[in-house]
Amino acid sequence: MEAGSGLIGTAMTAAHRAALWLRTHWRLFVASILAAAAINFAVELSDSQGRLDLSYGYAVRMTCEPDPEAHLWSGGCERIEDDLNRSDKPSFLELYQDFITVHHRQIPSVETARRFAGQPCENGFDRDAALKGTRYVLEAVRVHFEGVCRADYAEAIKAEIDARDRARMSIEREGLSHAALYAGALANLSEPLVIFAAVCIGAALWIL
Repeated sequence: MEAGSGLIGTAMTAAHRAALWLRTHWRLFVASILAAAAINFAVELSDSQGRLDLSYGYAVRMTCEPDPEAHLWSGGCERIEDDLNRSDKPSFLELYQDFITVHHRQIPSVETARRFAGQPCENGFDRDAALKGTRYVLEAVRVHFEGVCRADYAEAIKAEIDARDRARMSIEREGLSHAALYAGALANLSEPLVIFAAVCIGAALWIL
């Protein structure tokens, strides 16, 4: 009985101390729980993104491989030829930038859309003719040219698609590694909206 009473007393003392700590440091406790949840979500999302990028990177390579009908869609492959022939592994910093390029930048970018906003259409420009026979005619990327009526605007979008495809092939070369997983998670956590939300939550906890 004495041993049992001692254990109960010790447990009650520990619970009392834990309650006192939580009462004093509840902000730190809540912030830690939220941070752990955010990190876990970022890692899980990075895993899903990386697996998709493997298939997308492979698709880019397949688009540019020799095929009896390749003339219908392989134009523009010379623009990313150097990356098609690469076999080296990207560094962690490169992977981080690749995840930013693929998953946290829209096409056309805000800067590009703003630069061409309000500019008049180019006389004689034919979007279908400009994309015909190139890899930009494929449905997955053609959507980015919606509403484009200038050759220089189309070229700017092509350059952004090229950058994304290079990034996807880089992630594909790395494969399903821890480096890619953590680089993608860091890219997700450094998203401006995520940082803004973290600042707002931190401020709310500080005020309460």
